[in-house]
Amino acid sequence: MLTLLLKSHGLRKPIQLLRTINNKWTWFVPSSTSLANDSGVHYKNPCGDGGGPSGKAKHQISYKSYEPLVYTCHDAKNMKLNRPMSPHLTVYAPTLPAMTSIVQRITGLIVTAYAVLMAFGSLFLSNGVETYVSIIQSLDLSRPSIFVIKIILGAPFVYHYFNGVRFCMWNAGKWLDMKEVYSTARQSFIATAVVTALFALL
Repeated sequence: MLTLLLKSHGLRKPIQLLRTINNKWTWFVPSSTSLANDSGVHYKNPCGDGGGPSGKAKHQISYKSYEPLVYTCHDAKNMKLNRPMSPHLTVYAPTLPAMTSIVQRITGLIVTAYAVLMAFGSLFLSNGVETYVSIIQSLDLSRPSIFVIKIILGAPFVYHYFNGVRFCMWNAGKWLDMKEVYSTARQSFIATAVVTALFALL
């Protein structure tokens, strides 16, 4: 309407101004208005003119009836979506601090079993522990076999000791920086390997 009004009065400058406005702010002029500049280029509304195949504008708002939300507890929702329970070992990637913590618990169980077996043997074995040590020595095992057995038996105790020192330092507020957490984890593994090998050689 504004374009027709300006054209009817023969005002070229306002027409040129309107073309500039239409070029910068395409939403200003209705989509049905097409302005041509001197080179014959037409400016159109990029949002569409409502003349599509469906006869509707490009952007439509759809409405649907309200459906009240159904409350579902957290566990039921996770089971419905087939999610694993969290925390879960299949969810998180294995990290060095996590592995040291898991191995610490496993070696703790093994060392506890050592203590229980030794106490049980000293109390209830008829001939004492020395007799069974003599039986093992009488098997005449080779030195490599004895070395491997010593490593298997000694590694849990040595690792639990060194990594336990690391955990005690954490409880004291020390070595909590991420760089120190990883470096002390590697050091505990190295110390375990070295000391276990030394004990096995005795």
